[in-house]
Amino acid sequence: MTFRRRLAFAMTALLAAGYLIFGIASIAVLEGSLRTEMDAKLTTLARAASDIVDDDRGHAAVDADDVAQFNALHGGDEHLGVFTPGGRLLFGETIPTGTDAQALRFARAASLHNGHDLGFVVAWRNAGWIVTVRRTAVIAFIVTGVLLASLTFVFSGRYARAALVPIERIAALAERIEGSDLSQRLNAQGRDELARLCASFDRMLERLERSFEAERRFVGDASHELRAPLAVVRAETDLALRRERAPHDYRAALESIGRETTRLEAIVDDLLQTMRRPAPAHVTPVDAAELLSTVTSRLQPAAARLCVNNRARKTVVEADARSLERALIAVLHNALTHGGGAIDVALDDDEAALRIHVMDRGPGFSQQALAHATERFWRGDTSRSRGGTGLGLSIATVLVEANGGSLALANSDRGGAVVTIALPRSGNGSPA
Repeated sequence: MTFRRRLAFAMTALLAAGYLIFGIASIAVLEGSLRTEMDAKLTTLARAASDIVDDDRGHAAVDADDVAQFNALHGGDEHLGVFTPGGRLLFGETIPTGTDAQALRFARAASLHNGHDLGFVVAWRNAGWIVTVRRTAVIAFIVTGVLLASLTFVFSGRYARAALVPIERIAALAERIEGSDLSQRLNAQGRDELARLCASFDRMLERLERSFEAERRFVGDASHELRAPLAVVRAETDLALRRERAPHDYRAALESIGRETTRLEAIVDDLLQTMRRPAPAHVTPVDAAELLSTVTSRLQPAAARLCVNNRARKTVVEADARSLERALIAVLHNALTHGGGAIDVALDDDEAALRIHVMDRGPGFSQQALAHATERFWRGDTSRSRGGTGLGLSIATVLVEANGGSLALANSDRGGAVVTIALPRSGNGSPA
């Protein structure tokens, strides 16, 4: 059974249950009201009849004129009898007994005059019409309930079909995609829950499409990066084995193979580093200014000019010193490779974060690089392409994010690229 049909059945059953409870309660209230009204009317009639009984020296007596006047005013479907204390009928009708009395409603009133008990009055009426009214009401409720349930089932099915159209579109789209075509979208209109679900599904597809595209690009780039050194190793090996050669030729071939093997190991190590999302192993208070001084001193010989300007009031952050050092080396190495060797490093801070700005004097980032330079193997920026694996900034991003920080790319107004590492203060979480 489809969900739409189950939903229609559930709505119909809920309505039927509510209508049944309402019907039973309504009929019970109606019958009770009719019986109460009948009893009140019979009681009033009995009390009115008791007033026409006179006291004749301690005995009940009824004047013919009073009886005629009472009968003229009374009329209707009610019956009554006026009796002496001993049960003798003075006027009216004898009280029915046996099966004839089963459908009757009775009301009794005493006849008192000056403290003397002159007898009693009994009024009654056949209550069978109340049963007839109840039966008619039950039939009307049943017919109306069946009609209402049928209409509810039909219209709830149509409503469910209309309401579930976005879900059916999601299911159909998921069947068409099958992991290969993520370009399609639902583009649902409206602001209800299903429209929000469709919008969330579209956003998920967009993220998956970007992720799959990045993975396909990564596989292609990784294959390209690995193919080149492997081709050199294969060529050197084939050339060395093709014929007997002098020892220095074999040595040269082995040195070439060794260099390419080292490059392969570096690519694989960097690749594994970017694939991990490590948590900092040893989070301790780290003086970023002191750590930066250590890193820049190691890279100073390779730089044409390397200047550090500390404008921060507090340079201590909670981080893993080792991973933060590797991130700084990766960013500075990228600046040395692409920035012409002149590097300016500045530290500043606020209440939320400490920021390290690494600025070079190169051509800067292109618009494409600003969007993709932290992706693995991305080297589409020809103005800054000078070899390498294209993994430096990607590794730095992974390491900085592992310490709760962020890495941002920009271009300086004076020319050159700017890489900013933002590290959160202790207890502040990731910086904004």
